[in-house]
Amino acid sequence: MARKANKPIVVGVDRSTAAREALRWAIDEALVRDCPVHAVVVWSVDLTREPPWHPVEKIRARHARELDATIAEATRGRDRLPRIVPMVVEGAPAAGLIEVSRGAAMLVVARRAGQWVRRALMGSVSSACVKHAEVPVVVVPPAMETPESADEWLVDENISSAGPPRNS
Repeated sequence: MARKANKPIVVGVDRSTAAREALRWAIDEALVRDCPVHAVVVWSVDLTREPPWHPVEKIRARHARELDATIAEATRGRDRLPRIVPMVVEGAPAAGLIEVSRGAAMLVVARRAGQWVRRALMGSVSSACVKHAEVPVVVVPPAMETPESADEWLVDENISSAGPPRNS
């Protein structure tokens, strides 16, 4: 299969550690493919963080500063970098990433540790991107810091793989 030359790698970025890892992965892959990285933060007005009277441009500027800081953190100490294009997009996170990734080489998103109940009830950005993106999606798993940070169910070694646990 022919490589899609110079199409950008789109990566969803926020201030989380998981997103920084996804950005680092995308940068490494872009160096191999010799293509740019589009680092994208998708935002909407969050009334829990910003009073409704704050100008939208001020909120957008804050997201742009945070994106620049995240890019700086992810690229610190590297000898080589691909071209990195910061993009600040207003909208719902999954829909915004899916839209920006149209025509890209791939979309890279992070999967956050923990919060499995919230994701089970409300869905997640990474799940929506996997289901609906028109390009390949890479989901970068979180670094495991402690067993408690895992978002998977712990496996009980006493449970048979053939069925539910038996009462003794």
